[in-house]
Amino acid sequence: MVLELKIEVYIDIAKYPHIILKRELALSFIESIIRRHGATKDLEEAKRVISNFDEYYGIAHRKSGGYLIIPKDSYDAVRGKVVVHKVKLSIENNEKIVEIILDRRVSKDLIESSLREIGFSEVEYVQTN
Repeated sequence: MVLELKIEVYIDIAKYPHIILKRELALSFIESIIRRHGATKDLEEAKRVISNFDEYYGIAHRKSGGYLIIPKDSYDAVRGKVVVHKVKLSIENNEKIVEIILDRRVSKDLIESSLREIGFSEVEYVQTN
């Protein structure tokens, strides 16, 4: 029996895709994007934040309700190469959860292929208000 893993990608009113994953899967997702897209400052910073979840969790919740804006290289932003806009760190039922908010210019193909690489067989896009 093969498990079919489905994930929902939430698209907010400003058209930013949001992906909510357990910490380990979030790290695998970022690493998959780096392999497909190439390393950029925002991807490396997001990987560092997720890898050091415990250290950044306290900072994120003291300053901004769990959200951390990821530093970006201005050259990457102009070229449209930025992938990660910000991340939200949370803990639910003793599990470390990462919400990755992607730049709205990230292609659906990159999102879907990276999610499939880490084990999701179906990707559904859901509009939120």
